Amino acid sequence: MPQPSTTSPETNAALSDYLKSRGYSPEEVQKILGKLAGYDRKTLSDAVFDSIGTNSKTLDQIIQDVLRSA
Repeated sequence: MPQPSTTSPETNAALSDYLKSRGYSPEEVQKILGKLAGYDRKTLSDAVFDSIGTNSKTLDQIIQDVLRSA
């Protein structure tokens, strides 16, 4: 199941406006924003596993954080 981007709607709107001002079509803007969202999710995932790897957080702590915020 695809996960939503962690980028705020305001940031996405600003990026969209910027890309449109550079001459990208609406289809190209959506494609670019989709790719950036994928990078965003990957970076977040990498950061979580880095935290586990450096012992700054355990997987159980991360799971509890997720459940508390849900």
